[in-house]
Amino acid sequence: MKVTVIPGKSLTSEYSLLWSSFQQANSQLSSPYFCPEFTSAVAAVRKDVWVGIIEEAGKVAGFFPFQRGKMQMGYPIGGHLCDYQGLVLKPGIDHLDAAELIRACGLKGWKFDHLIASQLPFHPFHRIKTESSVIDLSQGYNTYLIKQKAQSNWIQKVSRNIPKIEREVGPLRFEAHVPDTSLLRLLMRWKSNHYRRTGASDDFKVEWIVRVVEQIHATKRENFAGMLSVLYMGDEVAALHLGMRSQSVWHYWFPSYNQQFHKYSPGLILLLKMVESAQLLGLQTIDLGQGDESYKLRVRNGTIPLAEGCVEISSLICATVLTTQKLRRSTKKLSRIVSKARSAFARVAK
Repeated sequence: MKVTVIPGKSLTSEYSLLWSSFQQANSQLSSPYFCPEFTSAVAAVRKDVWVGIIEEAGKVAGFFPFQRGKMQMGYPIGGHLCDYQGLVLKPGIDHLDAAELIRACGLKGWKFDHLIASQLPFHPFHRIKTESSVIDLSQGYNTYLIKQKAQSNWIQKVSRNIPKIEREVGPLRFEAHVPDTSLLRLLMRWKSNHYRRTGASDDFKVEWIVRVVEQIHATKRENFAGMLSVLYMGDEVAALHLGMRSQSVWHYWFPSYNQQFHKYSPGLILLLKMVESAQLLGLQTIDLGQGDESYKLRVRNGTIPLAEGCVEISSLICATVLTTQKLRRSTKKLSRIVSKARSAFARVAK
């Protein structure tokens, strides 16, 4: 195995086409996070993005995107924004030595927290098993609807809200994608307000994250595109969601809603409209990402196994990184508990 490391900004169109062909030949890499466009979007605004180009027998056999941090520690592209991580390999290539790869990239280790669990080279380094919730629409929207109604009443509850909304506010209208940057800014403001209410770190105070989000929103290609969806109630914007899609997967990323319409569950209505429109857009899966939020557990009908861990070249550095990772996970869990408590208190106070 030969590995050549290049800056993410230097990824040529020839490499990108080859990368896309490898990705599209493997259904396990169908997430838009595995598209070269995601790596390029992050590389456009960060200087620490690199791509390891893997060769076997003189031919390109795969791509390994990563960020290089302090002490030569490697991280996934986009850090905590990255919900899927791993190698993009030519079909039939699965026998790589992960430690050798990391060493060849000039790293002391590579920390992962949303790794595709099926990637064989990383199996020895799994520490925690997790999963991503998905809405599988491969059998069609109607089949999903029937099975969900048999298992839960969330769709019936959401549907009952619609006539009430149209009486009290105005007709519902959904658009799967709008290019309007003012609506993107509105989504960022809503999310920042949510982060502030819950005590979470505000992604949209970080300049490079804002620039990545703006770039992805503006990207429109056949195999990768930003998707800013909007739900209107009458003339008012009730809910927004920024995600991205590949050829077959729509990734659920940054949802938010207008607080004045909270009682109508606008976020769930928007998600249901996304499910309804996905098939018309040629998309077979809506990926909700990792997490145990109650709405994900209600609406999902499948999961994708993921793993957390660290490829260890320097065990001391990896131990430090994993400890930090555990603390962050605990902080996020505490933040969700506090958020739920505040919401419950607010409802009682009303």
